[in-house]
Amino acid sequence: MGTRQGTMDNGTMGTKEEAIMERISEVERPGLAVRAFYKIGERMFGAVPTPERIMAHRIPLMLGLGGLYGAIEWFSTIDTSLRALLNVHVANLYGSAY
Repeated sequence: MGTRQGTMDNGTMGTKEEAIMERISEVERPGLAVRAFYKIGERMFGAVPTPERIMAHRIPLMLGLGGLYGAIEWFSTIDTSLRALLNVHVANLYGSAY
């Protein structure tokens, strides 16, 4: 059985097998900071969000974005229900779950 040659979604030529991305593995033994952020994400969303699991590979990125989102969440002057509506609307615009 041969591979199919054609134009990929990004406009490049290649086979279907080349278009499949490798799955990013989770951090096997998360440290104290990562476990703390996992608990916060689990408390906020009911489960640890996938982007948070991916960012755990880069602790400075995780800490920086966690600090930014935490500041927006806790020190913002936007009403909580309006912020939740904005999150849902932006996620819908970009086709994301969050």
